[in-house]
Amino acid sequence: MEHLKIAFLSPNGYVPGQSITGQVILESIQDISARYLKVCLRGVAYTKWGESEHRHRKRADGKDVKYTVVVNYSGETEIVSKEMIAWSANNGLSKLPPGQHTFPFSFLLPIDCPPSFEGFYGHIRYSIRAELDRPRESNVEAIVHAYDLNSFPRDNNPIVMEDSKDIGGIIKKGIVTMNVSIPKQAYAPSEQIPITIKIDNKSKRPATCVYAELHQTNQYSGKRMNDDASCTHSPVNSTKEHYKIDKEKKSESRKNVKLEPKCQGHVELQMKIPKLPPTFQYSIVNVEYLLSVSVITETSQNNILNVEIPIVIGTVPIGEASKTDLLPPAYLSGTPSAPMLPPTYEESMNFTKI
Repeated sequence: MEHLKIAFLSPNGYVPGQSITGQVILESIQDISARYLKVCLRGVAYTKWGESEHRHRKRADGKDVKYTVVVNYSGETEIVSKEMIAWSANNGLSKLPPGQHTFPFSFLLPIDCPPSFEGFYGHIRYSIRAELDRPRESNVEAIVHAYDLNSFPRDNNPIVMEDSKDIGGIIKKGIVTMNVSIPKQAYAPSEQIPITIKIDNKSKRPATCVYAELHQTNQYSGKRMNDDASCTHSPVNSTKEHYKIDKEKKSESRKNVKLEPKCQGHVELQMKIPKLPPTFQYSIVNVEYLLSVSVITETSQNNILNVEIPIVIGTVPIGEASKTDLLPPAYLSGTPSAPMLPPTYEESMNFTKI
């Protein structure tokens, strides 16, 4: 009886342009007759979803019959496909003695390959398969999914955005302006996003809450699959690309405030980045992130100010080497030499009367 398994030499993953290296380990308690050992690398992007579609057709009596069908859309793109012979018999057929045998392999990843990804309507997967070819017997195979890849643009520029609104319904209450800034646009999981919100409240109503949300947007594309055309409503062109959007809130930070009318102030929020797939764009799967920051005012209508900032999620914090595994805190605060009195509410919110 034999056992075939695959072991990667880098347990922390691989980056585009790097070689995936490892060993195929074959263990057996008896002689094995074989011709070769083949190792294959394959990366595939795949999407699939269904959508309801209303149709109608003519009955024998001439009346229209309306009905609903589920139309399936799907897409598949091969990212990489490589194979190598890790071992071959000298004379076409050889016997491997009992015991453990190791066979090294190495595959160079494309420089532009996307990361591994698992979504509701699709995935991007990389796998390594080892196949021991044997005459007159079933081949022995082992399949292992490669570790997630790391490769994404990083931007160290600060971002500032503003929103202004004359709050209230028919009877306006005055103008409120908010200014939102973050020190950079790119972050890695476990980092904190420091968010500064400056508020200029020239209205007659107070601002009561400030909150920020991080949203992940997955976009999938695919083509219409085989369809039943026996209806008066003709199916759309099967070669046309269709898109499916999947949005989800991933993190939130909220603070209740009371910025009185005719006041200025600023609020600081901290949002920790959870474990997330990185930002990427590929032919049939895209992943993007938006930081949404809002200020709520004490009015019944038209009471929320909002800005949305595109965020890049990577795998390595800015300023760190790509092969470093430990992620130190992005922001450190000094320890005071003596105890300090806590600030007042007004001081902590940095409110000033105008």
